[in-house]
Amino acid sequence: MRITNNMMIQNTISNINNNLVKLSKLQAQASSQKKLEVPSDDPVAAVKSLKVTSYKVNIQQYQENAEAANSWMSYSDSALSQIGDILATIREETVEAANGTLTDDDLEGIGTEITELKNSIIEVANTSYAGRSIFAGYQTDEAPFAEVATTIGDQVTYNGKYLSLGGVAAVSVADSDLISFYTDNMDKISGQAELSSATFGELTAASPELDFSVTLNGVSQTISLADGTDYDIDAMVDRLQNQLDAAFPASSEQPDSLVKVSQDEGKIVLTVQDGSSIAINSGTLDVSCLGFADGQNSSTGDTQTIKYRVGSDSSVTVNAEGSDIIGEGEDGLFNTLAKLELALSGETQYKSVSYDASVGVTVETHDLDLSGLLSDLDEGINRVLSVRADLGARTNYVQKTQTRLEDNELTYTEILSKNDDVDLAEVSIDLSSAQAGYQAALAAGAKVIQNSLLDYLT
Repeated sequence: MRITNNMMIQNTISNINNNLVKLSKLQAQASSQKKLEVPSDDPVAAVKSLKVTSYKVNIQQYQENAEAANSWMSYSDSALSQIGDILATIREETVEAANGTLTDDDLEGIGTEITELKNSIIEVANTSYAGRSIFAGYQTDEAPFAEVATTIGDQVTYNGKYLSLGGVAAVSVADSDLISFYTDNMDKISGQAELSSATFGELTAASPELDFSVTLNGVSQTISLADGTDYDIDAMVDRLQNQLDAAFPASSEQPDSLVKVSQDEGKIVLTVQDGSSIAINSGTLDVSCLGFADGQNSSTGDTQTIKYRVGSDSSVTVNAEGSDIIGEGEDGLFNTLAKLELALSGETQYKSVSYDASVGVTVETHDLDLSGLLSDLDEGINRVLSVRADLGARTNYVQKTQTRLEDNELTYTEILSKNDDVDLAEVSIDLSSAQAGYQAALAAGAKVIQNSLLDYLT
């Protein structure tokens, strides 16, 4: 009989504890509003929750990226709009100056205003977003555009390189100064690619005298080959290798040749190590044999795109490069403005430098005509509009992506809610039932467990 009573007491205590555990779990669910307190509550639901939460976190990161991309492009579009407005003003002033009714003082005044507007373009083109220059390509920590004083007059640079190496220069500038400036700065042309190799075409069996400059990491050396020597391609490779090894000697830190010469299907290839750059500036070498223009590292573009990832397999380019907006070379915007400033100051001609393989570097003189400059200004305006149009298309893509990401986040939030969140009404009912059951268990237990120590002392 005593054993039976002990079993009843143990069963009663176990039931009371089970009711207490159930009550405690329901109270936790009611307070946290979550089904799962620990993964063991429902392993399958816990795994699903982890996966969906991971998806949602990724989407939130893409949303942040998309917002940053949208802001960057918004700043860019605003800056381009300002540049467009400035160019419209310059065009209006040019039309007024070209009508032939203004005095020299009036033209000089317009010229002064256009100089100030040019400075405003440079200022706007150096716009930054979150401390990063938006039109500087990869060099976002510095203002990309600057006007610098040179021996041929003020010139505009982009990321430290000249947008136009050949001038516009006043006719008062000496030809020798123009040629010297051109040849001394051939490695500082905006748009040069920094590639590891340069290729020039097949040479004749009987080689003419070759005299050209190789620039390795900013150091230039002249390479010369004798006239009339018979070379097959392999012999030419060996001769050039010896010449380049002498011009750019190896060191104990780098015992291999700094410039390695090889041939590929009749073309001689000069290759340098990773991180180095090579350029060829012609002397008597016909640059038409080169795979790139004289004075440049390569005809291959050096586009510097900054991309933000806005999806698991999608990204968007957020930047527009300043050189694409302003233009490079003879037809660039700042060349047009330089011509305009000269014309408004009373000049009727300007100088520029050109290069021809058979002639070399020469100075050319051109006539100035205010009316003729209107088409050049229109080209600059259209260039800005074209960049804005491309930027607008990318902005639309990002905004549509943002809408899609918001929908995806909402979907995953709903999935998580169904998987993790409790039904408050159901939990409230279950909690009331559990509380009643616990109280009933306590009451039943009080009747079962009635004996005390005094009952066993008789």
